[in-house]
Amino acid sequence: MASPGVRAAPTRVRADELRTFTARVLEAAGAAPDDAMTMADVLVWSDLRGIAKQGVLRLRLAVERMRAGGTRRTASLATVRDTTGLAVIDARDSWAPVVGVHAMRTAIAKAKTNGVGAAVVRNTTFAFALGYYPTLAIASRMIGLAINDCLPVMAPWGGTTKTLGNQAFAVGTPAGRHQPLLLDTANSAITWTAIHEHAERGDALPEGVAVDPAGRPTTDPAAALAGRVLPLGGPKGSGLAMLWEVLTGVLAGGERFGPRVVGPDEVGTPQSTSLFMLAIDPTASMPYERFTQRVDALIDETLTSPTEPGTDRLYAPGERGYLTAAQRERDGIPIPAATARDLRALADELGVSWPA
Repeated sequence: MASPGVRAAPTRVRADELRTFTARVLEAAGAAPDDAMTMADVLVWSDLRGIAKQGVLRLRLAVERMRAGGTRRTASLATVRDTTGLAVIDARDSWAPVVGVHAMRTAIAKAKTNGVGAAVVRNTTFAFALGYYPTLAIASRMIGLAINDCLPVMAPWGGTTKTLGNQAFAVGTPAGRHQPLLLDTANSAITWTAIHEHAERGDALPEGVAVDPAGRPTTDPAAALAGRVLPLGGPKGSGLAMLWEVLTGVLAGGERFGPRVVGPDEVGTPQSTSLFMLAIDPTASMPYERFTQRVDALIDETLTSPTEPGTDRLYAPGERGYLTAAQRERDGIPIPAATARDLRALADELGVSWPA
């Protein structure tokens, strides 16, 4: 047992073992084997890159949503409309990772024929880390974009009521000599996940990212969680979030969009969130090797900038995640002690063995 005031060391688990464990837990909770493995891939992808709040930490919530009926145990998808360039998919309360992978692969298939392909999904859930989905396009030598709408956490610029989600989005592109570029972000000055992380560490928030319930600027994570986050770039983030809602909730035609989207913690209620997936085949513009050479040139020329005092080096978007993933593939994924205890307890409930 750790001494008072001393944090217990994390448990390191191999990525393949954690993926197998996660899939077995989801199967034991009623998910179909293929769906469980897709979910496990998405969750462990996050942990490999150090995005713990979107990784296996969410496994209990996933099980609780299936137990409470807020999310289907086995995916049930329906294609509502299918054109040469766009597919409209009704997830019917299936998990977003399962339908999101299907939607991006649908977009990729259309892009192979048309140069560009898209798919929109309605009546699904939060998608965990959005960065996972563009990597499917990158693996197919394409540019990928993924957007997921969410429950309202922001007011429109100048407003006081939370009526707007921050609409997480991710875009990625293959490169040549370099790792792919991958940006995974949202339209708020700070994410809900980051506020929780500050709260757990006992850290104050940066100035200018959130307000308390009375609308006063705050650096207190608890006050921010009770209040609201501010849009990234003021009216720019607010406007982009609203237009991202058009590409997701409005275009998909789901039961809920805008202020009516439900958060994941209401485990017995379907979230009815929406997804937008886009794939672009660069060979519609130029040979693939020329395209990746140009991406490499962009990276090289951008990172020639001298660093500010206190900055050791510059990183391209997504580069730190790739470096972290390589290290964790080699050394194992560190699972915080509290998370490991909860996962062991969940495994015991479902009759699944924790990795030895």
